Amino acid sequence: MSRMQKKTTMVNRKPKTLLSTFGGLRIFRRRRECAACENSSFPVATILGLPKRYSDDLKERVAHNIAMSAYRPAGKTLKLYLGLDFSPTTIGEIADEASSEMEARLHSNPDVRKDFQAADGETEIQIDGTCINTRNEDGTQEYRDMKIASAVKRECGESATASEWATRELPEPNAVYTVAAIESKEDFQKRVEAMRRFLGIGGITSALADGAVWIWSLIFMVFGKASECLDIYHALEHVSACGKALYGSGKKFDDWLERMRLVLLSEGFVGMERELELLKKGLDMEQRKPVDSLLKYLGNNSDRLTYFERLAAGRAIGSGLIEGACKNLIGKRLKQTKACWRVPRANKIAFICAVMYSEQWERCWHNSS
Repeated sequence: MSRMQKKTTMVNRKPKTLLSTFGGLRIFRRRRECAACENSSFPVATILGLPKRYSDDLKERVAHNIAMSAYRPAGKTLKLYLGLDFSPTTIGEIADEASSEMEARLHSNPDVRKDFQAADGETEIQIDGTCINTRNEDGTQEYRDMKIASAVKRECGESATASEWATRELPEPNAVYTVAAIESKEDFQKRVEAMRRFLGIGGITSALADGAVWIWSLIFMVFGKASECLDIYHALEHVSACGKALYGSGKKFDDWLERMRLVLLSEGFVGMERELELLKKGLDMEQRKPVDSLLKYLGNNSDRLTYFERLAAGRAIGSGLIEGACKNLIGKRLKQTKACWRVPRANKIAFICAVMYSEQWERCWHNSS
């Protein structure tokens, strides 16, 4: 410690180019050196808070552009509006730096937790995943699962019946916080647990997801017992697949699917089990296979088919919010034609996309409401 208290001496003046939204700025700074520890520093850079190379305004605009489009189109936009000509490699480097800084600011901002806690409505969790094409260290390509989780505060809507499920309008969420990453189930569970602690979430009202076992296990381990709901669209996809195997396409299939939909929404597993067991009596062994498969799928999720009760309470029965994140934000950006990602870079871009989806952009850059 005593050595670091030695007086520093001025060695020379070194130039530095700072890039901002207003263009490049070349400045000269005095470099001072400590004879005791042989470390050097630029005091004026510390006093004025000068960035290493890129200003925050520039990094914000680069981050926003690459969350919406690929590197080359983003580069064209930056050149058109800011007059800055960056290579795709440089844009990627700025994106990595911006993503890390955004994450640090977001996780140190107490207003994010306050906003979530103050938002009206019940707390629900939605989890899903989408496959991303990635490149390994040896150059081989592999599709990996980008896992996504959203914590939502939403008020209940008006009570609805089974026949009104597709036409009712649920209130928009009052708060959304999303995390996303390509990582193991164990690491993603730690990420969701960190999200729970950061937002101050105790118990949750409900959880919505598809039938993946790892999702329900994660939800239970992180949030404990909750009202779990199998996403209605995933459930109906399995019902539809069974109907097509039996009837193909046409009016007979359409009529059967409509009837099964109403049974599922109004009676849950009990009604579906009754209808499918009756259906099996008129089928041969081969025809029974898709019916048995559907029965097994629904049976594994029998406690998650309480659609009638949820509709009556004005709660969501579909994980449309997380599906939107998978398709329109994460998927649209990371699953472009011929796109192939290194996992660290993909996770950096996914974080930026998640911030946009969570409407936390201002909290990362301007610390304003």
